[in-house]
Amino acid sequence: MSITIRKITAADEARWRELWQGYLTFYEYDLSDAVTDETWARLLDPGEAVMFCLVALGDDGAVIGFVNCVLHLNTWTEKRVCYLEDLFVDPAIRNQGAGRALIEAVREQGKAQNCHRIYWRTNESNSSARALYDTLADGTDWVTYEISL
Repeated sequence: MSITIRKITAADEARWRELWQGYLTFYEYDLSDAVTDETWARLLDPGEAVMFCLVALGDDGAVIGFVNCVLHLNTWTEKRVCYLEDLFVDPAIRNQGAGRALIEAVREQGKAQNCHRIYWRTNESNSSARALYDTLADGTDWVTYEISL
């Protein structure tokens, strides 16, 4: 399969929303339509300098996956860092290189934006994703804690 990566466009909305719902379903998370609408608007907003989305296209030019990223400041470097927040590939087309291509495109985007590093997290039980991630990045010993507000 030939995979092309590009920035998201308004024409991708229906497919992005379909894949986004698949991502939320995978993680068994119910997100309000308002949050999804706001996320979509931010991803498309050319004035939103800290959030971006790339999509993977298959042989026929259809969107088969996406990656949403957030750039932010960091106290340990003068440069921004890139948080790869969401990555999802259509389950029917997995293991054909789209996930790898999306992460590599984020790497290039991070370099172009002079980022210090890219990081992400996944559920410990997500063994198929972790098999890919282990070939692309170094795991860490850091544990995530959260306080919901």
